[in-house]
Amino acid sequence: MRDELVALAKLAEMDLAAWEFDSELKELPERIDGMRDDAQVLENLLAGERQQLEAAEALLSERRSELELRKSALTKARAKGAQSRNFKQVDAAEREVEATRRAIKEREDEIASLELTIEGKTESLAERERQLGEAKEMLATEQAAAEVRLAELRKQRDKVLAGRDEVKDRISVRTMKRYERQRSIKGKGVVVIEDGTCCNCRMSLPAQLYIEVQKGEESIDCPQCRILLLYRGVVEV
Repeated sequence: MRDELVALAKLAEMDLAAWEFDSELKELPERIDGMRDDAQVLENLLAGERQQLEAAEALLSERRSELELRKSALTKARAKGAQSRNFKQVDAAEREVEATRRAIKEREDEIASLELTIEGKTESLAERERQLGEAKEMLATEQAAAEVRLAELRKQRDKVLAGRDEVKDRISVRTMKRYERQRSIKGKGVVVIEDGTCCNCRMSLPAQLYIEVQKGEESIDCPQCRILLLYRGVVEV
């Protein structure tokens, strides 16, 4: 049993060292994914703004064509008024001229508003393209650095876990299940104690239980947090 407890302490030490690498191995890809998502958001915004700009430019072209037609209609209305032979015809021609002038004014106002809108959207689009370019450049730089760092972390992790299977083989299946269950919950499966206090939950162990842990004749759980307890004097001899 003592050999199993020593192996369990060694396994916990290896897993703790690997866990420190695991945290960064998880965080680095997540950070790169976050940067990639941010770049995609900018890309989507840029595509939407391009569509809006294209729609505004198409509408502006349409309104300019309509304005030319209105101006042509005004010229014809004025000519019609000049050719009028009686008051009724003159009055009708003047009303047509006035209505056409109002329509022209409305189109000119709308065109002016569209031109301002297009100018603003063009500036916004240029700024968004600049932001996207910077985001992509930063993403490429960070991704390249992350790949180097991840390769280094994996190498270091493999190094600290070298021989883990051999250590694991010295531990019973039942104890391994208890260890892995606690590790999945708490991040660690055992604690090595030096006095009568659990290092995980800070509970003061009952005197008899502490004596049993010191003997190192069996694997014992903390009554409160259920983590496996190992006595330093047992596992470091």
